Amino acid sequence: MFCIISFLILAVMGIFSASSRELAKQAWGCVFRRVTLRPCTTGFDERMKSRILGSVINRSETAARLLSRNFELLSWTMFVLMVASTLFAARGVYLFYVTGNCSGSEEAAFCLLDPTGENVKVSAVPGCPVKPVTLKDLTLHGVNLAEFPTVKGTGKRKVVLIGCYGCGYTRKVYWDLKETAEKYGASFTFLEYPVMVTSDLATRLGQCVYRRDPAKYWQLNDRLFSADVARLDEPAFAKKVVDELGINWSEIQRCLDDPATEESAVRQMNEVATTNFFGTPTVFIDGKPFVGPKPHRVYAIAMNGLLYWLR
Repeated sequence: MFCIISFLILAVMGIFSASSRELAKQAWGCVFRRVTLRPCTTGFDERMKSRILGSVINRSETAARLLSRNFELLSWTMFVLMVASTLFAARGVYLFYVTGNCSGSEEAAFCLLDPTGENVKVSAVPGCPVKPVTLKDLTLHGVNLAEFPTVKGTGKRKVVLIGCYGCGYTRKVYWDLKETAEKYGASFTFLEYPVMVTSDLATRLGQCVYRRDPAKYWQLNDRLFSADVARLDEPAFAKKVVDELGINWSEIQRCLDDPATEESAVRQMNEVATTNFFGTPTVFIDGKPFVGPKPHRVYAIAMNGLLYWLR
């Protein structure tokens, strides 16, 4: 095992040093013979062992004796640790590719491949939660999705986005999610929750337009996600958008002012809260949650039905 470890280390060092390249060749010769169940005839392992012991004995004879007696055991230990760390690193790279996070979860743990944590950032839900919420707590179980706008897909995949028109992170993924869902024939349901706006005007506006014309609701949705965030709470802006959609504003205004619409908006927000989501965007793809703005590949892999099991 010592030859294998030496070869890997010297192979890297050989990029910068000619002497290390020569030693790497000797180490490879030793490795090749050992993996074919033959003894190492180059004497490489003994020469390197002597060098190491010579260096250690200058500092401590006791340590040198212990190292000499347990050299093979230490070599195996180093080999096992090297294999384990390599597998762990490979797992992290794989999980980052398919989930956008090195650990396969939405934990705030540092991920070398996402040093700024962009893939897990969210606009937090206002208020203090009763208890800390984790990815495992997120669920669509018991949520009545029939109350929310949905674009029916041609396939069985179901995509649910919990987002806010004023949330910059939701704005980063809304278009990609919608287009990717259409590409893979997945149904797309939008659960709007006002996190980064000061009123529920957009929520009530969406409800009123959706009741009147579901197709134009999605046009409204696109415009609200494209609009200046500062204008989302302005009634004048709401009127401008409704007029551009060719919908009678007086009818929509009556709906907006109706107490029943306010009650419906509150009921929908309470329904969204039963998912235990803690920030926007939160995405469910066939019930599997993804928190934060993930790269396109993550959503595409999930919608394409590619399984991953190392989470």
